This record gives sequence, structure tokens and C-alpha cells, in this order.
Amino acid sequence: MVEEQIISKILDNNDVHSVLKYNVNKEDFQRHGEVFDYIVDYRKKYGACPDVETVVSEFQNFDYQEAVHEPFKGLASRIKKQSAKRQSFEMLQMEAKQKYKSLEGDEFITWLGERTKQIERETSTDFSAGTNFAVNGKERKQRYEEAKETRTQRYIPFPYNALNDKMAGMELGDYILLMAYTNRGKSWIATDLGRQSWRSGFGVLHYSPELSKAQQESRIDTIDGKFNNSDLRRGQLENEQDYYDYLEQFDLSEEEQTPYIVKTMEDLPKGLTIDAIEADLEMNPNVSMVIIDGFNLMAHSGGGKSNRDAMSNTSRQLRQLFGKYGVVGLVVHQTPTSAEKENKEDDDEGERVVRPPSVDQYSETIAVVQDAATVLTFDQHDGIGKLLVAKCREPAVGEVVDLHCDFNRGIIGEPDLTARF
Repeated sequence: MVEEQIISKILDNNDVHSVLKYNVNKEDFQRHGEVFDYIVDYRKKYGACPDVETVVSEFQNFDYQEAVHEPFKGLASRIKKQSAKRQSFEMLQMEAKQKYKSLEGDEFITWLGERTKQIERETSTDFSAGTNFAVNGKERKQRYEEAKETRTQRYIPFPYNALNDKMAGMELGDYILLMAYTNRGKSWIATDLGRQSWRSGFGVLHYSPELSKAQQESRIDTIDGKFNNSDLRRGQLENEQDYYDYLEQFDLSEEEQTPYIVKTMEDLPKGLTIDAIEADLEMNPNVSMVIIDGFNLMAHSGGGKSNRDAMSNTSRQLRQLFGKYGVVGLVVHQTPTSAEKENKEDDDEGERVVRPPSVDQYSETIAVVQDAATVLTFDQHDGIGKLLVAKCREPAVGEVVDLHCDFNRGIIGEPDLTARF
């Protein structure tokens, strides 16, 4: 059944790449290997997969399955497991018997171990076949043509025009690091980015392990609807009816709305792990942005004996995860107090000068800076905020965005655009 499902989904989506990247090949199919090979060759020759009618007429034993909803990764995993079991059985029934007769005992054990590892490698979805640059010109042309047509679908806009002008937005698959000193508003900035993504039609998965669900949802309401946060949390809004009217737009069914999924301390009894994030992404394929508000609050493991090594390992896994699922990953991390003391400066009137931390003033592990495609650092004092582009692929490094910040009223924006509030 899985063979028909994975081939049918390839045809429906005109997408064989999402299967090939998991190293699925003809040998993984027991009954329809020729069908799979035909589609791959057709795609190479004509630049697109054949239509269903062509395949069905060419292979009359193939039973097309309509509307397969399971993600490609799940289908690839199932066919690889099926292939591993079949190949292992065939190896034990045929190859092993012949090798047992022709090899010495130690040689047979060595061969058996190597052959088993070979099957494991060939049937693992963690292995990528890579891309042969020397022969994929048609694929690159198609990608370029798709980029012209779907540019707005690959970039999530920032809430700030200055950044959109310089960087085009946040590209799907990228790891973005947001750093700031303690209690300067980095969680509010993260919420502003999440809200902008959601209002632009991109699904959001927002992890906020430091806050309760009520606190995080109130922040989104404040940013999105400009309702006084303190009054909202206490149930003392002066414009209460406006809030009730605003909430009516959220009574639609899940199918009618772009998702904004919030997970806080109540939803994470065992902590926030890589496995938990991947499971959520599997369950929510319509998510395009993942916000992790508090890298140091994640449950880190592996990578060595020290906590620093474990955090480095987590960062590397996050980078792979964001690319694998094609989502923007926004990771919020704290800059140490020592860095704030180093940067502290007062102006002529004795007021604290707002100065975002530099890219090297990370906390705990340098991996978060190395792994991130974009690093934004933020500082704010008395309503004056500055967002620094400390690292990025675009020619915007060193760009500083001035922001007017009144978090309690949900105002975060460039001064000329916030004047009306």
C-alpha cells in the first residue's frame, strides 16, 4: 500500500525531489520499482513528473491512490522500514548461506556485520543522496523560475520596512538568532515577528517555556489588537467591548485560519526538546515559522559532557531541523549581564545610551552565532529601541533599525509609523 501512496503523492504534487532526498530508490520498491524509475527518468528528461493518466496507462498493475495526506517523510520512512526488513530477510536466506559456506568463521562474522551496516545505511531516511551539480541544470532552472513566481511565498516579511528593504524578509529554512540583554523586550520582539508572520499567511509554532499560556496569548493580543497588556491580564480593559468584537474573528474553524500554535510551560512538562519540536512539525505541515523564546530553557542533551557542549549540539540540530522542514527558525537567546556592563554608556544628560550587543557577546555557546544565518541583536530603554543586523547573508550587516517601543500598549515600530498611536 505504501508503494502506491508514495508514487501517487509524487504525481499529485509533481514533486519527486522530496522523496529522493531521503535516498528512496528503485530497490526500496518490491512491486513498483519500475514505476518509480519511470517517473524519475521522465522528470529528468522533461523537467516535470508525468501525469497520472500517463503512468496508469503505462503500468496497468499500478493502483493510483487519490489525496494522500501523509507527509513525504512519513511515507519515505515507512517504505524504508519495509525495504530494510525485506532486504534483511533476503540477505539471511540467500547471501548469508552462500557466504557461510565459502568464508572462514571470522571472515563470515566480518562480512555479516558489514553487510548489515550497508543495509542500515541504504534504508535510513537520515541519509541524504545529495545532489549532482554536474547534471541538474534543468532542476536549477526550474528552481529559478519558481523563485520568480513564488518569491513572496519563500520570504516572511519583517514588521519593519527598513529590514525588508535591506534583506527581503526571512527566508524559509533559515535559522535566525535574536539576542538581547535581560528584560529589554526580546520576547516582545519575538512575538511581533510571530504576529507579522501569521498575519502574512504563514503558520507559526511559538514555544514560550518561560511564560504561562495566558501571559503569552495576552502578549499576542496586545501586539495584534493594541490592547493594554496590564489591563488585559487583570480583566480591567476600558475598551472591553472593542476586545470582545476583536475576538469574534477567532471563532472560525481551524481549516479557515492560518495556525498560530502556542506552547508554554503547561504544554511542556518534560521540557522543550528537539524531538518534541520535530513531532510538532510533523503534525503541523502548514507551519512556516518556529519561535523558540529561550534557547537556554531547552532540554539540552548529547554533544559531550559539559552543558556548553550539549547546547552546541542542540543548536546544530536546530539548524538541520529548520532546513529539513523548510521553516524559519527564530531562536531567542540572552546576552550576559557582563556584556551589558561593558557596553554601558550615558549621554550628556545622564541617560543610558541604547546600544545593542555585538555578535560576539553571546551567552554559554558560540554555536548559536555560528549556526544562525541571521543574527539580530536588540536593546531598549525608556521607549527607545534599536535592532542591529549583526550577521546576515545580505549586504545589511551593521544596519540599525530605530524603533519606538511601548510594549504595554503593543507598539513596536519605526518612529514615523508609530506617530499616530
